[in-house]
Amino acid sequence: MINPNSQEGEFKSENMSQEDKLEFFRLASQILYFLPGRSQDIMKRRFGLTGTKAETLEKIGQDYGITRERVRQIVGDALKNVVSRQEDPNFIKAENRLISVIEKNNGVIKESEAVKIFNLDGAKEANAIKFLVGCSEKIKIAAEKGMIEKSWVLSKETLEQVRKVGKKAEEILSQEKKVLTDETIAKKLTSDFPELKPEESISYLGVLVKVKRNKFGKWGFASWPEISPKGTREKIYIVLKETRKPLHFTRIAELIDVHKLGSKKAHPQTVHNELIKDDRFVLIGRGIYALSEWGYFEGTIKDVLKDILEKSRTPLDKEEILSEVLKVRKVKKNTVLINLNNEHMFERRDNRYTLRR
Repeated sequence: MINPNSQEGEFKSENMSQEDKLEFFRLASQILYFLPGRSQDIMKRRFGLTGTKAETLEKIGQDYGITRERVRQIVGDALKNVVSRQEDPNFIKAENRLISVIEKNNGVIKESEAVKIFNLDGAKEANAIKFLVGCSEKIKIAAEKGMIEKSWVLSKETLEQVRKVGKKAEEILSQEKKVLTDETIAKKLTSDFPELKPEESISYLGVLVKVKRNKFGKWGFASWPEISPKGTREKIYIVLKETRKPLHFTRIAELIDVHKLGSKKAHPQTVHNELIKDDRFVLIGRGIYALSEWGYFEGTIKDVLKDILEKSRTPLDKEEILSEVLKVRKVKKNTVLINLNNEHMFERRDNRYTLRR
């Protein structure tokens, strides 16, 4: 059973005591210890094991006064030396722990998400784990432009299945033209791939480039505003769309922050300004906005009353009118009744109302 509230990247950290927790940087340093001094330094800089970002071949070559191609050769030779030390018990222990994480995610996991699982402290530890994966012959690193993000995978068969699922998911979303829940997209995928378990299909989707899951747990194309909202208006739209009810602009701002739709805090006044400017949003009460696609429209209460009575084939009584008004406006009963008493616009006959002709 798929948890609809789960999000891509939400994994339980391994329950390790401080003593049992592997120190990946220490292990990487031990493996590199047997290399000559210059090779050690070049490897550490190339793989970001100095606590900074991984450096380019060109930058390292400039500092050593050698060509980038020569740096590449040194790195290649060093990796061959490292791979020959895979029988080291500490390396095997680390490798098995990494493999276990990938297996728990159905044989494939995005590198950035895998690193989070270990709650690694600092760039050294994070880069060390990536270095160790690169040294493993059992773990494959997959990255395909426009298709698969940098990920770890255990078999070619799984990687091929990911490609197939990715292409099918794109077809499904192109046809549906809307975001889909875990259950819905998994059901559609497993109908085409009966050998696939629902949870496997979700894991495979999690490493794709073009298909993403939003903060509300729904899948769509990464380019869709419902998946990757960029401006304030897009964030407002997705909040209203997902909550499926009118909201005060201050509450909309709160929910933008709650669901982490932006890196900066959403300011209520900014949200209000954007609501006013966009025809997709309709003011239906004091500071309360709804989506126009829900049937709400701009206009005064008189305009709403006029529209209701024009569409009605027969005169309506007060309660019927109130019921219709409250479907599209958040207003007090007295406000409606006061406007209904406009004798120039509305005519009352036997306690029922119609438009004055």
